[in-house]
Amino acid sequence: MKLYFEFKQGVLKTAVNSLFLLAGSMLCGTAYAGLINTDFTGGLNGWSGDVNYYDVADNQEVSAFDVDFTAFADNYVSGINSVTLKTSANASMEFWGIYLFQAFVVEDNTSLISLAFDSIADSAYVTLVDDKGDLIHDFMRDGLRADVSALAGASVALEFGIEDFNFDYDDYLTVSNISIEQRTNTVSSPAAMALFLLGLMGIRQTSRADKKRTS
Repeated sequence: MKLYFEFKQGVLKTAVNSLFLLAGSMLCGTAYAGLINTDFTGGLNGWSGDVNYYDVADNQEVSAFDVDFTAFADNYVSGINSVTLKTSANASMEFWGIYLFQAFVVEDNTSLISLAFDSIADSAYVTLVDDKGDLIHDFMRDGLRADVSALAGASVALEFGIEDFNFDYDDYLTVSNISIEQRTNTVSSPAAMALFLLGLMGIRQTSRADKKRTS
């Protein structure tokens, strides 16, 4: 078991890098314009997942990418406005790394992304990353709200994950109440300037008409 623990620790960095690479490829191709299915009423539609597990019979580590969620029903549980990632084990498999992510393009009027989470895990993360996998915001460390007002048009991804190194296989991470807040003032600077100029032209025309009447 000690050797397996050391193997898992060594495989972690490779697994995470693979996750980022997969997310990056998605961002380049099939990213949605804005997050979809944030309340999980559509199950896990729009989301993608990776799983790391140990195959006991074959004595090997397996990394499964872009998984069919129905094949890992014990590890991904969607509820009302929430999703829970769980580690698990049976006689033949030990599912120790569970990941979920969605790539999307930040819409022009998006101001903040907020969420809530609850977790008991040896390792867990809830992050927003760019299309290179670089961290933009760590919701566990930096707060539950991420300011994305300067990222309009950028390709990003929400990424959640848990990893179990203590062989208890009852770790979990629940993410809930994902919310997209819109800017209160949606008039852009060019649009505001255009409105100002139109108003100015109207004032000038009214002034000219008044002068003609008095002359």
